[in-house]
Amino acid sequence: MGLRLTSINVRGSEAWGKAMAMKLRHALPFSLLLACSSSSTPVTPTPDAGVTPDAGVDVKAAYAEAVLGATWTKLGAAPAAPKGGKLDDIFFTSALRGFAVNGPASSIHRTEDGGQTWKVVFSHPGTYFRAVLFTDDKHGFAGNLGAGLTGSIDDATVLYETKDGGDNWAPVTNITGATPKGICNLTAVDAQHIFGVGRANGPSHMLATSDGGASWTATDLTTDLSMLIDARFTSPTEGIIAGQSAGTPSVCTIMRTTDGGKTFSKVFASATPSSLCWKLSFPSDKVGYASIQDSVSGPATLAKTTDGGATWAEVPLPLAANPQSGFSAIGIGFITEDIGWIASESATKPSYRTVDGGKTWEADPALGPAINRFRFVDKKTAYAIGASVWKLDIDWKTP
Repeated sequence: MGLRLTSINVRGSEAWGKAMAMKLRHALPFSLLLACSSSSTPVTPTPDAGVTPDAGVDVKAAYAEAVLGATWTKLGAAPAAPKGGKLDDIFFTSALRGFAVNGPASSIHRTEDGGQTWKVVFSHPGTYFRAVLFTDDKHGFAGNLGAGLTGSIDDATVLYETKDGGDNWAPVTNITGATPKGICNLTAVDAQHIFGVGRANGPSHMLATSDGGASWTATDLTTDLSMLIDARFTSPTEGIIAGQSAGTPSVCTIMRTTDGGKTFSKVFASATPSSLCWKLSFPSDKVGYASIQDSVSGPATLAKTTDGGATWAEVPLPLAANPQSGFSAIGIGFITEDIGWIASESATKPSYRTVDGGKTWEADPALGPAINRFRFVDKKTAYAIGASVWKLDIDWKTP
């Protein structure tokens, strides 16, 4: 269990980062997020690449210092959500080429220069684009939250596909099985095995393909989950999904499958009534985190695993002076096992950073509000998307 703070002292991120880096120079492990949850390609990190072994450099501590010395920058030309709203997902196929979905504007945007400029490549009125994922530079998918939640969202097509790098998009119609209503997130094991889950406010379904999208199968999971928000698969058969349990009281719930989604077992349930699991983040094979959205009762918490998602513990999220206050957490992202960020759904609350694996948290004054998704492209480049788009450039010599 983490040490609960009684107050938050907001300091300049650069000064705080340097101080924390010195403190952690001989303590922090190094591991970047694996591709199945946040990166563009399924590559195992190589933290020692480009560092001379006899240079006397502690690579892990040096990288931690580089991360903590960097500052998030808002990309002024990036797509933005209406006041009080948010964009939900961003995905990069390289350090320069990426895509952002703007649900409120029913559009998909592309950058070719690392976020300095953006172009609308697809717009479809009545569609709320919520998720985006590419399996290579040309082939990608975008998920739609789906019809029925509001009067302005009337597109019943849950998934769109591009085969030419985003120039053209077409509805995915080759879905068999239960009829999904919407997609909140997409994740890929490789170019052939892709999964999609949804949706917020229900109903709950999972889409799966084993042939790169040539055919899809949908599974109805409403018996177990009233909402299905995020997923992470490490193989065609092994994976976890996160959302909210069915029945009363409904709570943040994580379920695990070892047979490709034919069956699921519950591996985590929050102790907080009316809570909701929102996002998953795995900085390594074993260590992972889940944000828990609780805007009412508190105390604020998050979930953490140290065995790859087989078991989870609910730990304190000490953000406020009032330990009983809730925190409507949405986006969560860890770039190492110990350094990560978490954000609230509220546009009036700051985003927070931890340097000790979630035991203590500090407001990050450089990162804007309502972050829904963090993406770590490589060791030097990170993005966060919410009310707008922020970028973190890390001064690190290896790619």
